[in-house]
Amino acid sequence: MLASEIVITEIPSLSKSDSLAQAIEWMDEFKVTQLAVIDDYKYLGLVNENYLLNIEDPFERISQHCNYLEQVHAYENEHVFEIIKKVQEHQLSLIPVLSDKELFVGTITVFNLMEVIAEMPVVKNPGGIIVMDMNSIDYSLSEISRIVESNDAKILGCFISRAYDNNTIELTIKINKMNVQDVIQTFERFGYEITASYDQSGNDDDMEDRYNNLMNYLNM
Repeated sequence: MLASEIVITEIPSLSKSDSLAQAIEWMDEFKVTQLAVIDDYKYLGLVNENYLLNIEDPFERISQHCNYLEQVHAYENEHVFEIIKKVQEHQLSLIPVLSDKELFVGTITVFNLMEVIAEMPVVKNPGGIIVMDMNSIDYSLSEISRIVESNDAKILGCFISRAYDNNTIELTIKINKMNVQDVIQTFERFGYEITASYDQSGNDDDMEDRYNNLMNYLNM
């Protein structure tokens, strides 16, 4: 999925003539901590809420602070994974999107990205999750798939969730099977170290107790 498929235009952008007070007001209204500054569709940068709150005079113009704008953005043809990386690296609530001609076309918010992730089959489809530690050199997706498929299951998603060092990784897989205990037993027979699993093999009473506890907490 590309940026062009999820970019939105509902979040307002600022011009150089807008006041800092206007920027803060819009940030509060749209629940973001950055806004794009635009000059006739030309993207100038991001203004950050933390920076604005340290300015004594809220009626100063954005034009007086252009040297302090953050220079970060995405392009329409960038993949959503690259956008997530940029958002995390720069701790953004939104990221501006530019055309191949460097013109501002809109923004992508963290909420947009979460919607995209939530719709991915690995998240949306039901299944169980298995987490394991292994040496990097032993990682073989074909071998892992073979073990899963030998238990009449399929892998919905597989990713390295953590790299402890150059030699050891934490691997997370999600399979289209709600009870993963037989798959875990097979992995263990082949010498894999299972560190966690999440499925629906527990008893219904325990799940009901957790649900009731959550409802009681929310009603406090």
